Amino acid sequence: MTTTTVTFPSDGIRLAGDLYLPDGAAGPVPAVVMAPGFGGVKEMLMPAYAAALNKAGIAVLSFDYANFGGSGGEPRQHMDLDAQQRGYRHALDYLAARDDIDATRLGVFGTSMSGGHALALASADTRVRSTVVLIPFTGLDVAAQPAGLMEAVEDAARRMAAGEQPQMIASVGKPGDAAAMTTDGAWGWMEQMTADAPRYRNEVTLASLWNLANYHPAENVSAIATPVHAVLATDDAITPAAAARQAVSPIAHLDIVEIPQTHFELFTDHLQKTIDLTTGWFTTDLRA
Repeated sequence: MTTTTVTFPSDGIRLAGDLYLPDGAAGPVPAVVMAPGFGGVKEMLMPAYAAALNKAGIAVLSFDYANFGGSGGEPRQHMDLDAQQRGYRHALDYLAARDDIDATRLGVFGTSMSGGHALALASADTRVRSTVVLIPFTGLDVAAQPAGLMEAVEDAARRMAAGEQPQMIASVGKPGDAAAMTTDGAWGWMEQMTADAPRYRNEVTLASLWNLANYHPAENVSAIATPVHAVLATDDAITPAAAARQAVSPIAHLDIVEIPQTHFELFTDHLQKTIDLTTGWFTTDLRA
């Protein structure tokens, strides 16, 4: 496996990526684009999947979103979800232009928030031959949020749009903390995953949560004509399995594997299983 740091443009911003190329490849190889979940950076979780896919002869490009990690963009730590989705598209552009990548065999992978981006891209970009999503975000149940939260995040978004300094909130906290995610083993997972991610910052703009409430990445999934494979965690309180299952049900070529676990603990307790599933699915779809 050869790993190279690359950059590519997206909406006038240079995005930072890690390109993983399989050793000893003869001719152009298939490739998969992946990016982190909510508030994350490319050094978190992605390398384990990239290494397994490389062993199967599949290249991987993982990247940081605008405003995060090694990528450019301001304000820092602000999640523009439509721009993040376009980042996936521009990553495909980058791969398709390389001589060592087979532009007819491209896939997209995402976990949690980036799983939503992957679904949205697959529904709009016919270059996507295969999609794998783990515990995908398919929309926020606004009615289930704490009283006053939506009003507060809408106000924060309005103030930021007017030029005020962004208000911030922790991405991950312990149960009872003021943070975007506090359940499902979030804190322990964050501590484990950030050991090799020095650019990670445990905060996002409060306005990011307003964008989250208005993001519906699965609304056009019936347009996906290529295989989609999903892993859901049956006890997930962050991206509930029932909601995700209903959201992806219009997809014609769909596989779903459900694992009895919570959101983050899916990766602490069943990481290898999700890696094996992901590798098998992409190998079948992209190397056939």
